[in-house]
Amino acid sequence: MKAKTLNENFIEAIKEKIPNSVNLASVLMDTLYIGKEAVYRRLRGEVPFTFTEASIISNSLGVSLDRVSGANSPKNALFTLNVIDHKHPLDTYHAQIENYIRIYKAVKDNPTLEWYAASNIIPQVFYLDHDNLARFLLYKWMYQHERISYIKYFSGLKISEGLREKQKEYVKVSKEVALSNFIWDNMMFCSLVNDIRYFVGINLITREEVDVLKGEICCLIDVLEQLAAKGYHKPGKSIRIYVSNINFEASYGYLKTDDFKLSILRLYSINEITTADREVFELQKEWIHSLRKYSTLISISGETQRIQFFEKQRQYVNSL
Repeated sequence: MKAKTLNENFIEAIKEKIPNSVNLASVLMDTLYIGKEAVYRRLRGEVPFTFTEASIISNSLGVSLDRVSGANSPKNALFTLNVIDHKHPLDTYHAQIENYIRIYKAVKDNPTLEWYAASNIIPQVFYLDHDNLARFLLYKWMYQHERISYIKYFSGLKISEGLREKQKEYVKVSKEVALSNFIWDNMMFCSLVNDIRYFVGINLITREEVDVLKGEICCLIDVLEQLAAKGYHKPGKSIRIYVSNINFEASYGYLKTDDFKLSILRLYSINEITTADREVFELQKEWIHSLRKYSTLISISGETQRIQFFEKQRQYVNSL
């Protein structure tokens, strides 16, 4: 394949990863740390991207160099690891939240946006509004990670005001999506209660801290029940909530517009892997939509099932 064709294919592959509403040149300037004119010379094809530049872009944006070169196997896909660094957990967690905010801001006003999430744990876009609950789920991951040794007790994890603000910003921007769709595992709160009970059992969380967490979880359940009854965050920002009648083994989702497709798979509690691979997207979409066959819509409609679901979640929480 000629160098010119390779460069053209690479530029097209980059464009596929970035929504039309986002300025491509600005993204490349920030990614490669080069000037505006240097970026435009590359986009015009006057100067080819170097291998180093292509590698940086590939790692940052998830562009498959195999696919660009024609050496890609249809059984391979490139994933981006959004995993918290054990050496700097709070800093990388903060950066992870900022990245989510950038993604949602880029696509939230697109009229073709489609957002689906199937969750067997409480989605971040709901619990991050509750400071102690968010802190507990971060604490659980940090405690479980053997290479993070400086946090033992729940009380020892301190969250900065800046990080709390970012978490709330993430929740706020997620509510600006015109239509969001959620499929929830019917045991979603049961697993959370079991986690809290475990840490109480090994004396790392006090009874007073449990009471605080219990209060926040009950508040969250009330908020979610009201949201399901209304079917919207605010006028023009609708939400569909389904409850699955079967349990599923992981949390996954996707964001889709006419020019942007992103598949998301929850990994290691609060981490994610993402890919813009088209084949993976179609498989992910098909699997998530198949779950609706086993699910009941409880937003606006399904009043009896809605009442039963939330009452069951309250029973789990009250058992703490």
